[in-house]
Amino acid sequence: MLYHLHETQRSLMEPFADFAQAASKLYGQGAALGQTPMAQRMAAGYDLLYRLGKDYEKPEFGIKTVKVDGHEVVIH
Repeated sequence: MLYHLHETQRSLMEPFADFAQAASKLYGQGAALGQTPMAQRMAAGYDLLYRLGKDYEKPEFGIKTVKVDGHEVVIH
């Protein structure tokens, strides 16, 4: 159940994350709107929204087996 909620949230946030990434670049240093007042704060806010909404890959932990009651159990 929790996985489905997480996946739904990720799917709903994806368009906002894409927009936030583009807006962050628009307000970033060297950009046309980067010279306006509050541009750094706008870029930082959009960058934060992008990082909250983007999809991260799961790291590979490399745990193949564990001991349970003295027996090796394979993890898959």
